[in-house]
Amino acid sequence: MIISQTPLRVSFFGGGTDLKDYYSTHGGAVLSSTIDKYIYVIVKSRFDDKIVLNYSKKEEVYCVADIEHRIIREALGMVGIDRGIEITSISDIPSEGSGLGSSSSFTIGLLNALYMYKGETKNPYQLGELACRIEIDLLKEPIGKQDQYAAAFGGFKKYCFNNDDSVSVYNIPLTHSQYKLLDLHTMMFFTGITRKASAVLMDQKQNTGNNLETLDRLKEFVSASHDDFMDLNIERIGKLLDVSWEEKKKLSQKINNSEIDSIYDAAKAAGVYGGKLLGAGGGGFFLFLCPLENQQRVRQALQQYDELPVSFDRYGSRIVLNASDHCGFVNLKVGC
Repeated sequence: MIISQTPLRVSFFGGGTDLKDYYSTHGGAVLSSTIDKYIYVIVKSRFDDKIVLNYSKKEEVYCVADIEHRIIREALGMVGIDRGIEITSISDIPSEGSGLGSSSSFTIGLLNALYMYKGETKNPYQLGELACRIEIDLLKEPIGKQDQYAAAFGGFKKYCFNNDDSVSVYNIPLTHSQYKLLDLHTMMFFTGITRKASAVLMDQKQNTGNNLETLDRLKEFVSASHDDFMDLNIERIGKLLDVSWEEKKKLSQKINNSEIDSIYDAAKAAGVYGGKLLGAGGGGFFLFLCPLENQQRVRQALQQYDELPVSFDRYGSRIVLNASDHCGFVNLKVGC
């Protein structure tokens, strides 16, 4: 049995510039971090030749081509497993439409677990590239590349998406105390609205040519915020988020609506420095940076919305259990 643990992510700045329509000509950049909410993928061998899948539904098939779950079907084909396996996925939060990169986290965690099942290991760069190949090249999802690499690498990172399709990764070396301080000033609330990111991103992709100036500005926030993250100037980061959110809304009319605007306005009036809707937009979770003394007022103002307590995570996808059948013992975080 193999179990992978893969974090979800929050993107602070640069979202939208990781789409190929933009970065292939202009180069993209995103600053993001993973959080302590995870997707777990459990892979184990079976005594028979069945392929059994347990997610929001259950599938039992004998042929990979008959699998309905598109990501699992492509991942099994990529890794080269065609029989006698059971795969179960568990998420800390409902994954559909969360804006936390759950689909890509699942893809990364699945690939990590399947390759370990075969006795192979892939580094974060390889996992990111393989996940992008499945989601973007094979399944033709109209998404960017940030979620896959964030889930694979983890921690606070700057990701640069280069014209040649390569990805450069730069660490933001926050100390333990800085992580804890940022945790204390971060608030997240669920809008109660779920949506498929593909609908918003498809609209954004179709408007890329008209949004170049806005995308350029969104990319500039990555560089502008770098020193503030290094010094952990939370107030300045929050205010940059506020300006960046106003810019992001220009990318597509599907990103915000009257209820989303009402949530943000109420949070600002209650005293947050700034924030943004996570993911492509249209629903999911709001991220806010807020002074400690104003947080209770924010909770009161948004009392009809569920708050999600989070901490920022330093790690990307990991194998947390490797109990290979032929080993005869449990080997934690280390291959047999």
